[in-house]
Amino acid sequence: MTQKRTVHVNGVDIAYVDEGEGDPVILLHGFPDSSYLWRHQIPALVEGGFRVVAPDLRGFGDSGKPQEIEAYGMQTIVNDVVALTMQLGIKRPHVVGHDWGAAIAWMYAFLMPRRLDHLAVLSVGHPGVFATPSIEQRMASWYMLFYQFPGVSEELLRRNGWRLFKEIMGRDGDYDRYLRDLARPGALTAGLNWYRANRSPASELRPARPFPPVLAPTLGIWGAGDKALLEEGMSGSGKFVKGPWRYERVEDAGHWLPLDAPDEVNKLLLGFLGTERPAHEERRPRRRL
Repeated sequence: MTQKRTVHVNGVDIAYVDEGEGDPVILLHGFPDSSYLWRHQIPALVEGGFRVVAPDLRGFGDSGKPQEIEAYGMQTIVNDVVALTMQLGIKRPHVVGHDWGAAIAWMYAFLMPRRLDHLAVLSVGHPGVFATPSIEQRMASWYMLFYQFPGVSEELLRRNGWRLFKEIMGRDGDYDRYLRDLARPGALTAGLNWYRANRSPASELRPARPFPPVLAPTLGIWGAGDKALLEEGMSGSGKFVKGPWRYERVEDAGHWLPLDAPDEVNKLLLGFLGTERPAHEERRPRRRL
């Protein structure tokens, strides 16, 4: 991958990869990844005629790592993405997200419908489905509760050579790289603060707010071997999408779809992005005869 660049937006330094020419695609990673997650997708999308921008979201990779929990609210991170696109002269990108990046992509679609062309979400379904999780989903995502204890979570995850963290992660994703990334100053707290800011038990007590329908053509992809997120979260997301909706289940993949099934993910993205009618087409006035 090419050298990362850095831009200061929304009070934080954001590192990003910017490759190719053509219609822009923004790739948003999750926990505990960075833009490196997309190393198989970037060349394929560039070859397919797209300009690809893949940031290290705040708290991860080479980007800034504020230590305050409130610095990781969803709207703040969406604002990072919007500010980055504006700095790069991108008006209406395709947005692709995985894990927390998918949650940010959904939120981007709610807040910035006219600054979105196509939406593709991997692993994480619409927050309206996750607002009332089944007991099976609560059991699968038990770690979100464990991450809620500042200081305690960090200490237990690091203890005995990161044994507990290794047991939680297994040999999934870039498991050997995560320890190096999370050992950076402030990195572990920054990553866990995503959960503390957005998935605390107290957040379930807040009055549910209605989500505006997603107008963009939307593709949802879920891996059949995902241990953290059940299929119901993605398969039930279509009822929140007013634009064209496609759901694809990938049998031979777990949670880390871009790594587990890179060829399949690339094929799905290349076959989807730019092929449906955009959410908001530029309407030219008709010429009078």
